[in-house]
Amino acid sequence: MTHIPDIAATTQQAAYVINTGDGKSETRIINTHLRQNTWVSLGTFQFTNSGSGPTSVSLSNTTMDGDGTGSADIAWDAIAFQQLPGQPSDFVVAMGDSYSSGEGAEPYLPGTDVGPYASQDTSTSPDATWNACRQSQNSWIRLTTLPHQTNTIGKTADVFGDSLDYQSTACSGAYTYNFGPGELVDTKTNQPIWGTMGQYHEVPQIAAGFLDEHTTLVALTIGGNDAGFSDVVKHCVELDCPADSKVKGDIVAATANIPGVLAAIHDKAPNAKIVLLGYPELFNAPNVILGCSVMASSNASQLNGWADYMETHEADAVATAVASQAHVPATFYWPNAEFSNHRICDNATSGINDAVAAPTGPGDFSCPGSKLPCGSMESYHPNNTGTPIYAAAFLNALRAANY
Repeated sequence: MTHIPDIAATTQQAAYVINTGDGKSETRIINTHLRQNTWVSLGTFQFTNSGSGPTSVSLSNTTMDGDGTGSADIAWDAIAFQQLPGQPSDFVVAMGDSYSSGEGAEPYLPGTDVGPYASQDTSTSPDATWNACRQSQNSWIRLTTLPHQTNTIGKTADVFGDSLDYQSTACSGAYTYNFGPGELVDTKTNQPIWGTMGQYHEVPQIAAGFLDEHTTLVALTIGGNDAGFSDVVKHCVELDCPADSKVKGDIVAATANIPGVLAAIHDKAPNAKIVLLGYPELFNAPNVILGCSVMASSNASQLNGWADYMETHEADAVATAVASQAHVPATFYWPNAEFSNHRICDNATSGINDAVAAPTGPGDFSCPGSKLPCGSMESYHPNNTGTPIYAAAFLNALRAANY
């Protein structure tokens, strides 16, 4: 574990190099802009004094986004080692986009909702401190109790329990290309994309280094941002939904990226089972009337239809990865049945936010001077009623994956 001080630690890319004494080393990259004194787990390692290499933990003074100006501070404080009775039974990594991070289900974990506010028009923020990964304390992965575990992932991880190694790189706004593994560059400008939606100043998700041969489970949602989910919903609220052919074409293009993401995860974590969860239908469309949603009933039905279309193509993408030469051990599960009676405009408590006004936190959007309401990143995401429902779906997915 490394201790993060409440001052002088502002980089989102602190690279710790762990030499385990057998000639091998691993690099774990973490966000240190937490603004509080706290311990952070770097993971579980088997150290040895075989003499074939050094045994050490060091902190690099370089970052991927470094420009040589010292705009972000790297602070070394303390390292602690916790001896375990044995290897944890579960090594779990959460990855993916806002549906994985827990966007919409406040409160958010330190360092993952940091301003200044972002412009909704540009999806950027003027300061290098911006981080809107918005990893929720109540995300579905943290609310899940794995088979053979006695507490939820979140509760076990928060006390550094010895039966589980849990890490998360999930980030609101993430696209498939935010998985990396290397530095990401805008293909049009040939410039790094630091400070943009879904990347902020964190390293690409695979480059964080938490995937290795010990990883037993990787859980994620991905593809919605590639398909233009936010823009589609915004158009459906403010004007009218985009053309059906355009949205379906974007879904096909987006899901075509998924087999490559799953293969890249499998390459780094060859012994892990991978579970991809889909996106449920958002609305009880027949009940959508003025007062229970800002969405028109016909547009709600259209959005549900596109969720169904997305499900079909995500399932096909996983099947492609499984059938590939790499034989990726991936399972797709659509959490739609679990959300029955808990969609927007259902009579029971909705597990999904309708439109939410921004900003809901320092990392959220702002729209100065706009004549239209400013929509929050939390809009149309599972709330604190919905994340336990997602957790139940995840357990069903684990059963399907024989985990």
